[in-house]
Amino acid sequence: MKRIFAGFFLFCSALSYAHADTNIQTVVDIVSGEQLYACNASIRHPIPEGVSECVDLSTGKVCDPANVQPGDGACSCRTKRNVGDTIVASRINGGIQTAIANNNWVRLVDLNQSFGNKLSSIDINLGSEDFGAEYAVQFCYLGSEEIKAKEDQGPPIDLSEGKYQLDVTLTGVNYKKALLTGVFSYQCDLRELGSQDKARKKNEESPSNGNLENDISGTVTFFNDPNGERSGLNYLQQVLVLNSTATQVPRFCLFELRFKERSGNMAARNAQLSDGNFTGKIRICKQGTCPSGF
Repeated sequence: MKRIFAGFFLFCSALSYAHADTNIQTVVDIVSGEQLYACNASIRHPIPEGVSECVDLSTGKVCDPANVQPGDGACSCRTKRNVGDTIVASRINGGIQTAIANNNWVRLVDLNQSFGNKLSSIDINLGSEDFGAEYAVQFCYLGSEEIKAKEDQGPPIDLSEGKYQLDVTLTGVNYKKALLTGVFSYQCDLRELGSQDKARKKNEESPSNGNLENDISGTVTFFNDPNGERSGLNYLQQVLVLNSTATQVPRFCLFELRFKERSGNMAARNAQLSDGNFTGKIRICKQGTCPSGF
């Protein structure tokens, strides 16, 4: 059984899953009304159509129906399925959510419900005997509200304006050398762009109808190991500026960490390395106010 745990520290308060092997800390300036939290997760484990598995009903071992010998038990075949790949998450305000993998992506909640889904922990259990699972964790960001300050001379200025910097780090151990790729992606709705171009209101905790405008987006492939040679390393260290113009302050953003296992014989099965172990941080700060270090 393969298990990947994700426990989260929200606003630097320890709310991680009790048996967490992974902690991803989220940091923002709560004084400006900003929030950053785990809000969704998804999983799939595709099986090629028509692939079957055959088992000797007497012994439970794999068999070949074309090579059944006298005295062998009945060799029964069925369409191959993956059983055991699941996500279990806890909400900050109580309640449990689950997603069970199949050929298509299955999410804890629909994408347009992500921002209202604040999670305290996520347990990703890759319990299938077959490698090849793909899974992702999403983080929702609520941008700064307007902060008006009156100058001695002239009209009020908005102290929330500026260039916002995203810092992401992720380190870990590559469980069973089974990991194939790791991808980080981001998408933001910015002020002054698109149909929703005003500053986020104080009590506005979701984009319009839950649909995030794509004013800026990008993807970073931080892990790609087709030959299975890496067992532990610094996966990701990325610094991004989310807005090129100071007045285009991020209103809402969605960040995602997505992982894909090897499949079949490409995956090295090592019982001593059955658990994933990731540690990281996602931080957003306005340039000029970012604390030293990360």
